[in-house]
Amino acid sequence: MKILILSIFLAFSSTCIYARGIVQKSKKQLKAEKKALQIKQIREIVGSKNFIFKAESVNPVNAGTKKLTTDFGIEVRNDSIFSYMPYYGNSYSRDYTSFKNSPMGFMQPIESYRQIRRKSGYAIDIKVKNQHDVIDLTFHISKTGITSLSASSINRQNITYTGEILIPSPKNE
Repeated sequence: MKILILSIFLAFSSTCIYARGIVQKSKKQLKAEKKALQIKQIREIVGSKNFIFKAESVNPVNAGTKKLTTDFGIEVRNDSIFSYMPYYGNSYSRDYTSFKNSPMGFMQPIESYRQIRRKSGYAIDIKVKNQHDVIDLTFHISKTGITSLSASSINRQNITYTGEILIPSPKNE
């Protein structure tokens, strides 16, 4: 009886050790698969000219980095851009018709769009014109979606934002 119990115990413990090794290997594989899927999704989103940049921090020229606590971002939709971003910095000229709004808050058609694929990700240059200003937006997007955005204007100091490209959740049908 003791031999039977001992043999069952040894068989069970060796099975547990073997199963644990498989689970650890599966976690690594799952992590690698998840990263590969994320890289593929970023490639598809950027290539489609339809993406959303969610800003997490802002770095003005004359001040230190500020963490953003509210949802700010830029949405690029084919031929238009929707920006709802804060602006910290000096203005050289002012639009007096919209003194309450941020100069980085606008909805405009895209004048020019240029995408360059790099080893580390993507660089996207977008030019937007409105009545009072020309704004150049340069996105540096890593393969996994981590993004830096530089905004330059003829009427204001440059400003840099950091954040990520949002991957849309899969639709359940």
